[in-house]
Amino acid sequence: MSSSSSEEEAARSRSAPAPGKRGSASAAARGKSGSAGARVPGKARSVASGKSVWAEMGVAPFQDGQYVRLRNRGRGGYLCADETGRGVSIDHRREMVNTAWAVMVLETDTNYFVLLRGAYGRHLAVTRDEAGPGHIGFDAAQCAFDEPEDTHVMWWTTPGKKGSVVLLHGTSARLSALRANGRFRRWHRRVTVEAINRSRVTSMMEWEVQVIPMRVERPPYQLRPGGPDIPWHQGSEETVQVNFVVADDNGSTDGQGREALTLHGRSLMGLGNELAQRLGDGLNFQDITLCIQAGNLAQPTVLLTDLPHRDDPVDIVVFRVGTPGHDRLLFPDLDAE
Repeated sequence: MSSSSSEEEAARSRSAPAPGKRGSASAAARGKSGSAGARVPGKARSVASGKSVWAEMGVAPFQDGQYVRLRNRGRGGYLCADETGRGVSIDHRREMVNTAWAVMVLETDTNYFVLLRGAYGRHLAVTRDEAGPGHIGFDAAQCAFDEPEDTHVMWWTTPGKKGSVVLLHGTSARLSALRANGRFRRWHRRVTVEAINRSRVTSMMEWEVQVIPMRVERPPYQLRPGGPDIPWHQGSEETVQVNFVVADDNGSTDGQGREALTLHGRSLMGLGNELAQRLGDGLNFQDITLCIQAGNLAQPTVLLTDLPHRDDPVDIVVFRVGTPGHDRLLFPDLDAE
């Protein structure tokens, strides 16, 4: 995107009406997806210009309800939700659930934004934490979506080179782009956010959006080895407070009471077995599907791996296999080419 045409496109983005002015709380909660993994809408309708409605909204090529991978054009590798549950980095393991991101297109009173949820239900977000040595800008992170004013999880897009996209954050007065690091020093894997100026939009800011096909069968879980290889966050107690709610047969949690349990460790199998035991009726883990929800305004995300190495409380939605609500779930086909 260093060519004159690409720079002109970025400049037009900066002079566009400033996104980020927030609407009401009800508007911010008006995402277009239903429950976790709800069936993806059909292709977006065409508009008079011949572009899709998503392009007109300023969030193309993303479409609500998709799962995607984001491959960096400058250094290769995929945007990855780190197992700490906080950081974001580059990883070359394509089939890893941590490199799959659920897409939500959010409508406010004035604009549209794209939100990306990672393996732990947390959203790709901007921080004000300066990046470490060898990295540029400020850290990107995984964050909860709790309030309509949480604009740090909201992105918009402009085209990059060779079919890629630049993920933008902020307003025309203060515009930043998501970028990879370590083009030459490959051990610098953190993903950061850098302020854009007219002469410096590089391939490290360009991301190829790879749509992941959906499937009706739950894919195999990707369980992680325990032990000291990925240490718990300093000061954590290696226990997790889990708040869970069981969806009714139609997949709704309205009016359903929440319960709490303490999980020792981070094992998805351990959590699933304990929840199944609490539900009774002879259920086991294979009879339920767990979704994780990070924030009051977040949508549930299918949990396909162990919990992150944090002891922060997590919110879980339980679906019973074989119910109409569960039958409406779709899952990412992580092994598809």
